[in-house]
Amino acid sequence: MAISDDIIDKVERKILDTSRLRERMDDDYALWNLKAYEGMEAGYEVFTSNEPKTFARKAIAILGGASMTIRCPQNNDPREGREQDNAKEQFAIGNLKSNDERLVRMGMVPLRRAMSFHLLIRGYTAGRCVLSKREGRVWADATPWDPREVTWEYGSEGLAWLCRRYAVIRMAVEDEWKLPRSDKSMEDQVLMVYDYYDEEKNIVVIPDAKDTPVKNERHGMTDGYGIPRVPGWVIANPLQPPVQSVDLTTGGSFESSQLGDMLADYGESIFSEDREIWETHNFNMSVMKNLVSRSLKPVFGIRSRDGVKLVEGDPFRSGAEIPLADGEELIVYDFLRSAPDLIPYMTVVQGEMQRGAFPVIMHGETPAAISGFAMSLLKSGPADKILSAAEAEELAIKSITNMWCDQFVSGAFGQGGMQLSGQGGNRKWFVASITPDMIRELPELEITLRPQLPEDDAAKIQLANALRTPGPTGVPLMSDYDIRESYLDRQDSDQDMDTILQEMSSMHPLVQAHRFADALAKRGDEGAQCWQA
Repeated sequence: MAISDDIIDKVERKILDTSRLRERMDDDYALWNLKAYEGMEAGYEVFTSNEPKTFARKAIAILGGASMTIRCPQNNDPREGREQDNAKEQFAIGNLKSNDERLVRMGMVPLRRAMSFHLLIRGYTAGRCVLSKREGRVWADATPWDPREVTWEYGSEGLAWLCRRYAVIRMAVEDEWKLPRSDKSMEDQVLMVYDYYDEEKNIVVIPDAKDTPVKNERHGMTDGYGIPRVPGWVIANPLQPPVQSVDLTTGGSFESSQLGDMLADYGESIFSEDREIWETHNFNMSVMKNLVSRSLKPVFGIRSRDGVKLVEGDPFRSGAEIPLADGEELIVYDFLRSAPDLIPYMTVVQGEMQRGAFPVIMHGETPAAISGFAMSLLKSGPADKILSAAEAEELAIKSITNMWCDQFVSGAFGQGGMQLSGQGGNRKWFVASITPDMIRELPELEITLRPQLPEDDAAKIQLANALRTPGPTGVPLMSDYDIRESYLDRQDSDQDMDTILQEMSSMHPLVQAHRFADALAKRGDEGAQCWQA
């Protein structure tokens, strides 16, 4: 079998086996887009709640805005060793920044924003991760893909292969891959592209192209031991481990699609707990909407001798006149009312909705007078909804940055280094030139994401002050350095300490005298001579 046919057959079979997962992704995306509720018969009013999107938007904002700390474990390294560790941290920070700029230029969103959306709405994050080189220029490439378009297979050591199958118009394909121009009538034809990666090669297959594969190259990605690896990542929202639900004890036959079904539950989206509840809520509110709408135009009838009397226009419009002959009568029937149990039932449903999503207080509502303690307790609700996705995003960014480091120190991109800039967790700007020798033989990077609310900063500062307060023996519980590293999540604690010492030294009388003299001299004031003396 030709290599192109082999890839297409492998990918299409995998798509078929994971059809339930992709159906679930489509259903969740419909919730995100607030697809109109379809549970009512034609002619009736329909209510579609905005709860799925407001809930997801808040969750994406919390996860996407989480504080990220990139740290190379320093243990008890001396100051010189810690500076080398800082260089590896700057390598990751600078490349993540330049990669975001590249994604924005391509019309995409920054890496972490895309990861947050995919993990919460799709339940997975996936993409390609390589270092690229062209005409002496080296740049980092971490391109997030929509997991709906991605197929993959795991081996004993991780990803065995990864492929993105996506549709694009023929003209764009011909421009990107420098293919011969087709007839003008075919320029808008949609083609399928298979961008395939295994442990050795990147192969791009376009079935409708004359010469395919259009790309068949070695990508050169290896791990820290020089073993080839797939240059990409596929990480699920780890709310639960993969669970095989196929019964193997009965001796019955089963298909590969049944094994693929377990992926639909592994890597769940943030909507998992409320999908059915929102369906019920939309039905209840649609019933209420119909009852309310009937109060505007209630059901009426006209009693007449022949029974065919009709009313012209709207009899309930303000100022409407209805001519009635002797013996004719306009009858307005009583309003339809809901069953007495509907309101208590809706209250139960809304309580279930809140338990599966965020409490309304997260959106600025206080449904009742509650204490500050109860309010703080309710605000802590988002933690269990976000933490599993934050763990997956940590793993994805760790995988990306460590793959970049492994490829960089391999020497395949020269020894000249990369000129990088960025902003660390301490909001200090840096510009650095990083060479492979500077980050070789250092521990793997550790990534920490901390979703937090504004009041969390005050709590961290209060805890830090308590930890550095001397105890009964006059010794604090922890050193300032460890507090900054472990509790305040500062990116470069050494730089923070240098800044503090600089500010402390500026208060010394000799330093102040020198600054006074310098300021007066710049102004041309003769008083500068007194300070210089």
